[in-house]
Amino acid sequence: MPTLGVVMIVKNEAEWLEDCLESVCAIADEIVIGDTGSTDNSNAIAQEFKAKIIDVPWTDDFAAARNAVLAAAASDWLLHMDADETLDEDSAQAIRDLVDADADGADAVELMLANYSDDMRAWLWRPVSPEDPNARGKAGYIAVPLLRLFRNRRGFEYREPVHENITESVVELGGVVLPEHEIVIHHHGFGKGGNEKSEFYLRIARAKTEARPNDAKAWHDFGEQLVALGRPEEAEPAVRKALTLDAAHLGAGTTLANLLLNRGELDAAREVLLQFEETGAPHILVALAAIACKQGHIDDADEYVTRAVAHAPRHVLARLTAARIADVRGYPKAAHMQLEAAYSFAPTIAEVLERIDAMRMRDEADALAEKGDVKSALTILVAALKHDPEDPLIHLRLAKALDHFGDAKRAEESRARAFTLAPSLNA
Repeated sequence: MPTLGVVMIVKNEAEWLEDCLESVCAIADEIVIGDTGSTDNSNAIAQEFKAKIIDVPWTDDFAAARNAVLAAAASDWLLHMDADETLDEDSAQAIRDLVDADADGADAVELMLANYSDDMRAWLWRPVSPEDPNARGKAGYIAVPLLRLFRNRRGFEYREPVHENITESVVELGGVVLPEHEIVIHHHGFGKGGNEKSEFYLRIARAKTEARPNDAKAWHDFGEQLVALGRPEEAEPAVRKALTLDAAHLGAGTTLANLLLNRGELDAAREVLLQFEETGAPHILVALAAIACKQGHIDDADEYVTRAVAHAPRHVLARLTAARIADVRGYPKAAHMQLEAAYSFAPTIAEVLERIDAMRMRDEADALAEKGDVKSALTILVAALKHDPEDPLIHLRLAKALDHFGDAKRAEESRARAFTLAPSLNA
């Protein structure tokens, strides 16, 4: 029967390591850990699980370190894990079954890495239930398919010193890849490490562009690290270089569009996004919908967001965008329904709660204004704006209330803001 080895590189991972090894020990025939210089008790934890530990000198190259571990593994199949990850309980048995069946002739298996995060604007983000123990309090995860299970002794090797992957070598050697996206690895430490870690990755990413100057992925990885460090002006040329090398690079297109949107360059962002519209990616359609709404093309906005929701009904940002568009088109009940849907999928996301509160307060202000209590309505509208400063209908109601009290200057400012946010309201 084929054997399974778990392969890892570790440095000072005592915080995570026990949970990781506990999740894989029942299915592993061996565990091989490459230690790149731990000074905590990571090795002691690994020894409790009877792991084979080898010392791997660190050379600022994740691929080299992983390949050193592969060379020390004896099993027929290898599962790549990181210390801040745990293998899903059901997926563990699925992996063992795959290995026992020798993957029906496949050479590598693409699993799903769930990077837990509250960043619903990340383009591969999916919501999870607040009761899901794997989420550990996060509202969702960024789903990334990765080759993590593969045959040993077939010449497969990791490449690229950062954001390393084995896929390139598997493809070059004609390996048969089996997609098994229902098999999940939970990544709990995603985004941790701060600027020091980001600077470290940036140094390696820059070196990667020098070593692989014609690699679109290398340039995009470099740009992404610059974005993470808050350096968008430097990131843009790197991302544009990636698109020059590979015009169909969805990640690079997404990053460039976001950089342009953050600068308020709607037309330029739209041109970038239109190149990827045919992919049907929900985040592309949502971004196009938001731009169309801000440019006054409300029917186009509705068409884009309807397609996004149809493709991904649990896409929270699509629901929030659909709510805004319905509201601007004069369908408040439909807007309420979209906000309720967003809440049902992501009840802990602050932006969802703020939007719901703002709309509720706006309704309260309307009721008070109808009764003639414009002063109280104005107070509530000002408070509502703190919950949702991008709501053009709150700004319009503020303008009307301020007109009532003769404050023409501030009323005009509020009205102008409303029409800037939703030009179709002034049509």
